[in-house]
Amino acid sequence: MKKITLFILIFLCLNFSYSQEINAKVIVNSESINQTNSSVFKNLEISLSNFINNSSWSNVNYSEFEKVNLSILLSITSYSNNSYVANIEFQASRPVFNSSYSTPIFNYIEKNFQFDYLEFEPIIYRDNQFDSKISSLFGFYINIIVGIDHDSFVINSGNYFYDISKKILNYANQSNVPGWNSSHNGGKFNKFWLIEYLTSNDSNEFSNFLFNYHVNGLDLMHSDIFSAKKNIANSISSLKSLQQRKPNSILLKILFDSKSDEIKDIFSGGSFFDVTSLVSDLNYLNPFLSNKWNSIR
Repeated sequence: MKKITLFILIFLCLNFSYSQEINAKVIVNSESINQTNSSVFKNLEISLSNFINNSSWSNVNYSEFEKVNLSILLSITSYSNNSYVANIEFQASRPVFNSSYSTPIFNYIEKNFQFDYLEFEPIIYRDNQFDSKISSLFGFYINIIVGIDHDSFVINSGNYFYDISKKILNYANQSNVPGWNSSHNGGKFNKFWLIEYLTSNDSNEFSNFLFNYHVNGLDLMHSDIFSAKKNIANSISSLKSLQQRKPNSILLKILFDSKSDEIKDIFSGGSFFDVTSLVSDLNYLNPFLSNKWNSIR
């Protein structure tokens, strides 16, 4: 009987004890409001940090080096009777092979997010139902971040996580929670359209870009800089069909919000690389950043 019990315990540990994927740093900034009791914001910060870092978001074992680094800044703009309004900024990065460099993969700001939080109350998250505004929002974005991270290693491996985020959005809309429908925030750059594009055929170029830019580009830098730059340039060029089909889509927005500075740095100086076609492609994909693109030499 003891042997059977021991076997069951070992089986459970092997199948359900996974290392966490996220290394999150959460900061709650309440400087813009007049509130003398700062402990409630500190405890919110601790609760969110524990919730994100102590949860397993997939069944993949991550080494410490492989973890996604995630910085979250909650800028509180309103607080009254356990009700908050905040702008929430997500900045995620993943490590580059054979280097100490971490590359940005997701930069996004959720503006004017309203939620309730009772101090010391545990944050409960289940991906098969709506529990609370705060757990649903963070579950939504973290699954997207984990999906993007997976796509940056294996093409289309992020789809499973995008589907979870879409379920979270559907549960929120079924519960008539404001801020999750297609018309929110002007009806273009919001949670609805972000996950709509990520779970549609329009994400094919995006997923291919993530793989080729990282695996065939940045991860190759340590051994063959010229080939790595060429592959990165080709991955950027491959996005033109997406821009032609869906001009200025939210996928291209989050891509360049995350990658524009890095792209400029990669192709500015160093080993010789003809950037003429690259600059043309970048100006087509995001003309709003033309000053940055045209400064690449």
